[in-house]
Amino acid sequence: MNRQLVTVRVALLTLLASFAALHLSAQTRVAPKIAGIRAQLYYDAKGTFSDDLLTQKDLSLWNTIIGEGSAGAASTSTFVTVEISGRNLPVGSTKVQITATGNKARVIQRRVMAVDIYDERTKFFAPFWLYDTGCEAITISARLIGIGAPATVVTKKIPFACGE
Repeated sequence: MNRQLVTVRVALLTLLASFAALHLSAQTRVAPKIAGIRAQLYYDAKGTFSDDLLTQKDLSLWNTIIGEGSAGAASTSTFVTVEISGRNLPVGSTKVQITATGNKARVIQRRVMAVDIYDERTKFFAPFWLYDTGCEAITISARLIGIGAPATVVTKKIPFACGE
């Protein structure tokens, strides 16, 4: 009987150690990084969005405000999404700063927001809405702020332009 009890105890301890190791590995922190930036035109006459502008080849955003070029329809707003990946970031430890600049590096808009990647989540999508777009080229820059955040800046350009 003693031998069986020892065997059961060893089996239980082994099982508990396995669960503890699994739990610790599931909570391993993975440093955050900017995985991508997406920009989509918003068509206010339809209430829909374009495909990602930043993945289109031969993109022409000439006179987007009246629907010319690659726009497909008139648009005066652009929705930007910054994708951040990571794992088990302590709540409030990481933020993303998104900045839109126009001609002569003039800041059009800037937003800082908390990145929420905890539990089993491995991605966070930060929304950034730009109004009155379509005639001025816009550069979108995204950088992470916080302990353990890489000091890199990801930048994309949306080549809006207007003219006769």
